[in-house]
Amino acid sequence: MLLHQRLAALRSHLAKARSCARKGMTLIEIMIVVTLMVAIMGLIGWNVLGMADNANDGLAETQLKALKGNIEYYRLTYKKLPEKLEDLVNPPGNKSIIDELPTDPWGNPYLYEKAGNKVKIYSMGRDGLQNTEDDIVVSF
Repeated sequence: MLLHQRLAALRSHLAKARSCARKGMTLIEIMIVVTLMVAIMGLIGWNVLGMADNANDGLAETQLKALKGNIEYYRLTYKKLPEKLEDLVNPPGNKSIIDELPTDPWGNPYLYEKAGNKVKIYSMGRDGLQNTEDDIVVSF
């Protein structure tokens, strides 16, 4: 009888140990959860970075439109287009139109091209290279 009671106690103890061990997560389960979390965070991060790029594009376009207005003011004041953007800071009459030239949201200078009465001002965009699809251009 004593042996029977000890075996029963041992079985009960093993069953309890198995149920306690099963309460935790295995390494594979933890790896699956971490992988899913990384994938979800990656998707969220991708969308947030995309919004930041759109905001920078919008800022560059707004700054280019402001430069266009300053160039138009220069044209009305001096009866000619500026030869370069720096002329807005140091015009012939020494009365600057703007205090300093802005840089685009990516830290690059805005570019200015004049051909006759046509003007093109633009940012090289995110990639910092001219004549690529991400360039932001204002022509008039």
